[in-house]
Amino acid sequence: METAYFSVYVYFGLVLLITLTVLLVSALFTSSKPSNPAKYLPYESGIQTETHLLQERFPLRHYLVALIFLVFDIEVIFLFPWATVAKEIGPFAFFEMAFFLVALLIGFAYLWRTRGLQWE
Repeated sequence: METAYFSVYVYFGLVLLITLTVLLVSALFTSSKPSNPAKYLPYESGIQTETHLLQERFPLRHYLVALIFLVFDIEVIFLFPWATVAKEIGPFAFFEMAFFLVALLIGFAYLWRTRGLQWE
């Protein structure tokens, strides 16, 4: 019995078959050569970096600043559509967005108080 979604089922079946085939072939033909440390060196303008730089840890501060940026960037993404249709959706949406902004302001105040934005 053919359904309206038959072509979708065939597509997902083919995707599953190809994925499993690629995984099987890559498992059968693994590389036997040892890894060369020079393989992982980045090249920039023809200058090789020193290998001791690869053993140093990347400061966690960079990740935290990136996550903070994403949180406040997503706030703007949610705030813009709400502002464009605020009159049509009524007072419930206003209070819902006010609650959202208060929650973000509490998070920002906590971040400010714990000096999460200080770059040292």
